[in-house]
Amino acid sequence: MGLASKLAAVQQAPGQTAAFSPAPQQQQQQYGQPAQQQYAPPGGPPPAYSTGAGQQQQYAPPSGPPPPVGGKPGGNQYAPPPGPPPPGGPGGYGQPQQYGGQQQYGGQQQYGGQQQYGQQQQYGQPQGGQYGAPPPVPNRGPGGAGAVSFENIIKLLQHTVQDQHIQAFYPDPRSLEPLAHRIVQSGSLESLAGQWRLPMEIAVDLCKLALFDVVLLIDDSGSMAFEEGGSRIDDAKLVVSRVAQAASLFDDDGIQVRFLNSRTEGNGIRTEPEALQLVSQVRFSGLTPLGTSLDQKILQPLLIGPARANALKKPLNIIIVTDGQPGGEPRDMIVRALVNASRTLQQTRYGSDALSVQLAQIGNDQHARKFLEEIDVHPEVGDLVDTTSNFENEQEDMAKQGVELTPELWLVKMLLGGIDSSYDAQDEGPRR
Repeated sequence: MGLASKLAAVQQAPGQTAAFSPAPQQQQQQYGQPAQQQYAPPGGPPPAYSTGAGQQQQYAPPSGPPPPVGGKPGGNQYAPPPGPPPPGGPGGYGQPQQYGGQQQYGGQQQYGGQQQYGQQQQYGQPQGGQYGAPPPVPNRGPGGAGAVSFENIIKLLQHTVQDQHIQAFYPDPRSLEPLAHRIVQSGSLESLAGQWRLPMEIAVDLCKLALFDVVLLIDDSGSMAFEEGGSRIDDAKLVVSRVAQAASLFDDDGIQVRFLNSRTEGNGIRTEPEALQLVSQVRFSGLTPLGTSLDQKILQPLLIGPARANALKKPLNIIIVTDGQPGGEPRDMIVRALVNASRTLQQTRYGSDALSVQLAQIGNDQHARKFLEEIDVHPEVGDLVDTTSNFENEQEDMAKQGVELTPELWLVKMLLGGIDSSYDAQDEGPRR
């Protein structure tokens, strides 16, 4: 049963909620310990949301400060990047975007020991001109009112910029204020949390998508059609539609979609029907030229070209959805393409962190899983890449820790793994 089938089954089951939860008859315990546990977000302080009527969870952050992102020296002091700000308005803020915000887990901050959900942790205020550490998300009021405040969301966005080293696109912290205002006024977080059946502290993370342009590269090779009864195509449709749904809440531009073999393109895809219609136009056949298609269809025209012209408006979050190893090209072609892109970006004012890549596997090919994981730990491009194994493998890994992974949360990890160092670290340990 593929991801799409399992998600449909879960949605039909009454009273189910998409959250990490302990297996039956297992005791709750603190996050970060090896035995059975309840899910708590990785790294950082927990958001201050209640988890149910009269119930609270214990949370203990991992010890020690998180490592820097992208292999680059971090720090809380912001220094504007060289060169003029990107086009689109003062402070490097591009075209108007809808919503934005992100509950940063694993950010650069001091851990003060255990605390319970529903209690706020104290943070110092960032000084002027700095990207400060994020505060906890405030308590939800009655009926969900006041779930998010402008003060908290602006700090969350500012910390995301610092954590991901994308100050070249947002050199002035104040340029993020329109995003923070929109998320407070729109109620989109509450809407998405309800539709995806996510805990609010998880849903808040998806606001980080507002700071990136999302581009999908979909495997349309023949194996997608004839393996596992065609369920891989259903999974691909699900991924495209859900990514379009989530990203469009935070970005007016929608997402861009490319395919490994087909010349069919999707630009400005904003809704699930648009996404499904696009995939239905594609004939699944041919080989798996991962690196060649990534370079020719995305890296060169959408990233390197604009960066060289000093016209790149946002960093790219590229999500590659594939079921197998490369075919019809050298095995290391994708690594060569990423190395070239990284080195080229380092010669521009944007830097290599303008590129983030998620390699998401669908299907049960274990050789493909091993290949993708090798890229994730590559010494030169591994810091730009995260991999998400297929749902069944990820679910099995979580079950060993006494944690239940739902299809919706697999999708969240896929969306954020490339652009959130804490999600990237979940399945590979500290590296950044």
